[in-house]
Amino acid sequence: MAKKGMNIKYKSRKRERNKYDPTITKDDAFKNGSKIFLSVLIFLGVMYLGVIGMEKLGVFQARYTAPSKENKIDYDYINVGTVFNRSEKSYFVMFDDYSTNISYDLYIDSLLSDSKTTVYKVDMSKKENSSVSSNSGNKKATNANELKINGRTLIKISNGRIKDYIEGSNNIEAYLK
Repeated sequence: MAKKGMNIKYKSRKRERNKYDPTITKDDAFKNGSKIFLSVLIFLGVMYLGVIGMEKLGVFQARYTAPSKENKIDYDYINVGTVFNRSEKSYFVMFDDYSTNISYDLYIDSLLSDSKTTVYKVDMSKKENSSVSSNSGNKKATNANELKINGRTLIKISNGRIKDYIEGSNNIEAYLK
């Protein structure tokens, strides 16, 4: 009494495996080995000719030097965003355009290097530092967002606050003397 709709599955016969057993003769083995050997020799010959061709083109010249991947960190120049969070208690920050040597004042730089206080420089010609350029300076800034710089400016920061704010080359020279 089988029910309607019930499928009965019958076990299928086992698949017969391929019983082909090729026997390799010594002649066939020699032919296959010689084909492989010749293929390897041809490949090495083409590679050798390729290397000679690249040498003629000048790829392997002795005066070629690979570019260095060494990153240099400049500790004198800082970004505007890090002006108020330096590790020293008291330090100078010099704001100037250091992209050209024309506007850069070497005399002020020598006066700053003679001082015992640490000096950081902010290059105002860089795009990330140009956001604080203004027609009038903000002498009472407490963070980098409030900072406004008008031309060549020297700021002395003590304990994270502006102590002295000097604008203009002549005023900076008089302050440092």
